[in-house]
Parts: sequence; structure tokens; C-alpha cells
Amino acid sequence: MAAGPLQPSGRVIAGGRLLLASLFLIAVWADSSQPTHWNAGVYALLAAYVAWSLAVTLLVWNDWWQDARLAAPAHVIDVAVFMTMLYATQGYTSPYFTFFIFILLAAAIRWGWRETAVTAGAIIAIYLAAGLMLGPSPEIEVQDFIVRTGHLLIISAILIWFGANQWAAWPRLGIPEEPHGPVAGDPFIASLRAGMAAVDARRGILLWRESVGQEIDLVRVAGEDASRTAVSRGRSLPRLPGNCLFRLDKDRLLMRADASRWRFLGAAETLPAEFREHLDRAEGLAIPIATGAAEGYVVFQEVRALSTDHLDFAPRLARDMAVRLQEAELFAAVEERSMAKARVAVARDLHDSVVQFLAGLGFRLEALKRSPAAVGELGDNLAELKDTVMTEQRQLRAFIKGLRTGKPISLNDLTRDCASLCALLSRQWNIDCACACKSETGWVPLRTQLDVHHLVREAVANAVRHGGAKQVRVAMQREEKHLSLTVTDDGQGFAAAAEGREIAPPASLNGRVREAGGTLKVRSEAGETAVVIRLPVEDAP
Repeated sequence: MAAGPLQPSGRVIAGGRLLLASLFLIAVWADSSQPTHWNAGVYALLAAYVAWSLAVTLLVWNDWWQDARLAAPAHVIDVAVFMTMLYATQGYTSPYFTFFIFILLAAAIRWGWRETAVTAGAIIAIYLAAGLMLGPSPEIEVQDFIVRTGHLLIISAILIWFGANQWAAWPRLGIPEEPHGPVAGDPFIASLRAGMAAVDARRGILLWRESVGQEIDLVRVAGEDASRTAVSRGRSLPRLPGNCLFRLDKDRLLMRADASRWRFLGAAETLPAEFREHLDRAEGLAIPIATGAAEGYVVFQEVRALSTDHLDFAPRLARDMAVRLQEAELFAAVEERSMAKARVAVARDLHDSVVQFLAGLGFRLEALKRSPAAVGELGDNLAELKDTVMTEQRQLRAFIKGLRTGKPISLNDLTRDCASLCALLSRQWNIDCACACKSETGWVPLRTQLDVHHLVREAVANAVRHGGAKQVRVAMQREEKHLSLTVTDDGQGFAAAAEGREIAPPASLNGRVREAGGTLKVRSEAGETAVVIRLPVEDAP
């Protein structure tokens, strides 16, 4: 995506002033008939003006603070030099036309139509007053005076219109390609990346809270790296005074006041300490963002050619990012509602089909077990088969209950489920499968419970079928934002490990783990193989 103007307006104005001043000095020096008045003074004035223009260019080239500070003084000096040169020269060396356009364009680009109109009115008034006071004379031709006055009026009207309708070539927010991994598709990260692309920033920070009392989401993007974490509940969201450029090491903060005037403030006294603690660099652009039900701010750092132009673009960027975040919230709500309907429908279908089938099968097995023919080993097998069916039925009923309510499950309940599942797998595969999980406090989403069930089943099946394992241990532990699941067996392990090659994770397990945004690693050595899985777990109330 293209990112904003090629050069900041401060550089363009300063460079244009230097080139015009140098050109006028060369033109007057090369023409022996010029200047027509104040010969020595004109050369001194132009030389001083060239030196002044060079100094301003060097000062503002990479310093948005000096650019804003020197904008008004430089504008006044430009007008003064223009009026002086207008009467000191004539013919093609006279700067009146080019210089007048330059002054009004600078006003239109920097401020707006009001400042452009004031500048044009002041120049025209001074020009008319001087012409009326001097009156007709050999030095002032009436025809040239009228033509120049008309030119000034026409050009002023056009440039005032430009100042009122100026358009900056900043891009609309696109949808940059997201990297693969756990953060892929995150609307917060996607919005921040889009804003960074618009201003050509290497680093970005987004703090966002959906409502008062909720956790604050902290999103960081630096190059290809991206992360999203939650700030502690109860922390206050820092308040920004508005769109601003800041530089902490020099205690500078620049804002736009009403009527496009600059406000020069101290960064230390204006920016809250809670805001400064999240920054990666001392300089950047900060923009508050708010929607109907949420609020936050975005900070762009390591911005290419950071300048006062970014403050002009900030309001539109804030609106575009707010729209993107609102759309993400809306789609999330619609998706959640659709998923809730789908969960209820699946739960109903499972209850009316599979659960009822298992219940009927259990009754049939109970009847067979009580028949006179069910004696000895046959009776024991029927009893074991009935227990297995009833265990599956209970687990499926618990799963259906979770689907209907959509509520998370406690870690304590997940531990009990895991122990029950291991007992079932022991009978199914005729092995010693035990759960070594410790009861913990907290909650996990229903999706994580399903993933744990499927992963344990698949890992035990792989250990028995491919590794010939006779003993399997399942361990589960909560680690901050992750749930660690380790399945260890005493099978023959992977042939690749024995040959010193890298172990490829089982495709059946790896696909489900990647879909859940987790990681999977395999350790294999003589007599022991461990599958270590880490699944992301968000705090669930």
C-alpha cells in the first residue's frame, strides 16, 4: 500500500523557499539592468534571505517541532521580502507572480482557507495602498499596476478555494496480509497493521477497552512480530488530550488547536505516566480512537518522515480505524450468535440420535447380562461393555450440556473428565492408562475441553497402535495463558529419533493443535516417548 505524501509539506515549503531565493539572487545578479531601486540594499536583502532560507531548511528537515515553530515567522518574512522585491525589480526578474503563488500555497498547505485569505488580503491591501500613495509616475505604470492587481485577486480566489478544499494523498485503510500463526485474523492486529501501513510506521501500539471495567487489550506490532495481551483488570485507560506528535527526550508535544493553530506543550506534563510506560520509542504519533461502546488510542512509532502533516491526517485515520474495529465487533457478535444457534442444533441432534442410541444399547446390554446364558467370561465382558457404553453416554451428555449453555468448564471438572477418560481408554485398549493431573482453579472454554478429549484419545491410540505401549500417563497443567497437556508412554518410540533425525509430529494431532492456535513437540528416547501440547486459554468468567 502506498503510504502518504512522498515528502512532508514542511520540507517542500522550506526547499521551495530556498530555491526561489537562490533563483532571484542569480537573476538579479545576472541582469545588469536590475534592480531598478536600492541597488546595494537589494543584494544584501537577497543574500540574507538565501542564508535565512538555508538555515530554515536545515532546521525543519527532520524536526516537526521546529517546522511548526518557524512556520509563522517564516511566513511573515516571506511576505516582507516579496513586497520589497516587488518594488525593487521589474521585468522577468520580478518575483511578484511566482513568489505570490508560493506564499499563498504555503498558507493553504499549512493552515487552511482562513489563513490563506488573510495573507492574500494583507498583500493586496499593502500593494494597493502603496500604489495609491505613490500615484501615477514614471516608476509605476498604471497598466502594469492594474494587471498585477487583477492577477493577485484571481490567484487569491483560486488558492483560497484550494485551502478550503485541500486534499492530501493519504491512503484509505486497506487489509494487509496477516502472518500465519495464533494471531492470524485478529481484528485488532489487522487494524493496527492497516494504520501502520497508512502512515508508514515500523512499530505500533493499540490500547483498547470495550467498556468501563473491562480488561484493556494491549496490541503490539513491530515488523512481522505481533502480540495481543490483556492489561490487568482495574487499570485505568490513559487519557490523551487529542491527536499529538510527541518527543519524550526533548519534552515536546505538538497539537492542533481550534482554527488550525498550533499548541506547543510539554510532553512530561501532558502525557500520563500510564501512557508513557507502554512506549517503545521516545518519538511518535498518538491518536485517540472511540466508538459508541469502546475507547482507546493508537501510537505509531518509527514513522518515516514524521511531520506536522500527520496531524492533518490523524482525524481521518482515527475514523477509519474505529470503523474497522466496530465492524470486527459486529461480526464477532453475529458469529457468536450463529455459533450459539449451531451449538443448540448440534446438541439437539446428538441427544436425539447418539445419546438415545447409547441409552438403548445400554438397556440391551443390561438385559443380555441378566439372561441365563450370560455366565462366566461372557457375563464379565457384557458388564464391562455396558460400563463403557454408559461412561461414553455420561461424557456425551456433559458435552451436550456445554453445547447448549456455551458456558466454560472449570479446570477441576476438566481434571475429573480426564481421569474418567483415562479409565475408559484403559479398558478399551487393555493398557494401564492413568491421569496425573492436579486439580486447579480457573476455567477453560468448551472448545478447549473438546480439544483435550480428542487429543488424549488420539495420542493414546497412536501410542498403542504404533508404539506398542502398555503404560500411558496423561498430565495437565495451567500455565498463565496456556494449558499444557503431556502424554507419556513406554512404547518403542519414533524410528527417526533412534536414527538421530528430526521427529515429525503426528499429522492427526498436529492438525488439531494448529487449528486451536497451539504448539506440539515430541520427545522420544529408549523406553519413553512424550507428546507435549500447549493450547492457548483465555480467562473465562
